[in-house]
Amino acid sequence: MKTETAHSGRDFADLGDDNAIAASIANASPAPALKAMESAPAGARPFTFVAVGDLELKEPEFLIDGLIETDTLGLVFGDPGCGKTFVAVDLAMCVATGEDFHGHPVKQGPVFYIAGEGHSGLARRFAAWAGHHDIELTDLPLFKSATAAQFLDAGSAAAVVEAVDALVISHGPPVLIEVDTLARNYGPGDENSTEDMGLFIAAMDELRSRWPGAVILIVHHSGHADKTRARGAMALKGALDFEYRVSKDGDRIHLANTKMKDAEPPANLHFTLRTLELGEGFSSAVLIPADTDDSEDAPAKLGKNAKLARDAYIAAAAAHGVFGDDGLQGVSDKHWRSAFYEAVPTMKPGSQATAFKRSLVDLQETGLIVAHGSLYLALDPADLMAINLNRGKADKTDTTRQI
Repeated sequence: MKTETAHSGRDFADLGDDNAIAASIANASPAPALKAMESAPAGARPFTFVAVGDLELKEPEFLIDGLIETDTLGLVFGDPGCGKTFVAVDLAMCVATGEDFHGHPVKQGPVFYIAGEGHSGLARRFAAWAGHHDIELTDLPLFKSATAAQFLDAGSAAAVVEAVDALVISHGPPVLIEVDTLARNYGPGDENSTEDMGLFIAAMDELRSRWPGAVILIVHHSGHADKTRARGAMALKGALDFEYRVSKDGDRIHLANTKMKDAEPPANLHFTLRTLELGEGFSSAVLIPADTDDSEDAPAKLGKNAKLARDAYIAAAAAHGVFGDDGLQGVSDKHWRSAFYEAVPTMKPGSQATAFKRSLVDLQETGLIVAHGSLYLALDPADLMAINLNRGKADKTDTTRQI
């Protein structure tokens, strides 16, 4: 019987050279990878493996429900002037405050905004968003960098980590870090170079691994020729977990998903900009939903404080509403305002008054409330039903038409 023996493809005559090969290996300088291991910092994380049977199966956790998962790297891109920074500011403010992002619940937590340009404009946009939503900027866990970063420079990248760590001590780890824009925070490199882009991606991954669970969101420009993709090396898109394109059509801003690695792509979102006066001679704008239904009967969406004011109205009407033979005649400003103030006890008195005034305007503009003489009257049948149901539970009911 013939026996076949596998061998390495070397001639048997070569075996005599093994001693010489072993000697040359012993005298050779370490390989580059080995050198890197030997020179790694003492505190560097070890490279390890986990058996697949030991992996923990988790349901997806979202930073922005249905739009952005936690522990991901993502990109928002678009042409200059398309509104992409308005989107980035809106996302940052919603996460920092816990306010829904246009109907999508968020995971609230500290946000770090690494701004490469437009610092004065960003200050106005943050103020406009806070004013529109009746929210105080004081003590908000949202921090904007004073200068751009240079992530291809190791020293600059380390300085970013150090600055974030200093604030983590008192505010907790970030849940969202935004880099606006890639170009202004890139550093000494070429966006079209796969090698340089790989280094930038590695710097972003280092931020994610530093604070597990955090989302790293990059704001970037569209390609020069192809507006449907982000500018620069394709290695960037390959590294992303999600990607959104911002485009503008007339006064409408569209947010469309162009990559969703581990979830179903969400439906497109549509916005317009509403201008807010911030002081004499200067203003900014905020995103507001642009209903796909353009008819005058399209339902408007209420902000957080307007919703609270609506609930406060129901409570005030049940306890102190003026009722006649035809049912509810209205609620006085005094009783409604008092119920609203009780719903926002942590607001400063001046902020309470401003929030109530704006909420009243919003509820009137949406047709939910009308002025009825010296009273305010609800028009929505669901609100009127809720008031009637709660009347029996109220401690006191005013049926005298007295205010």
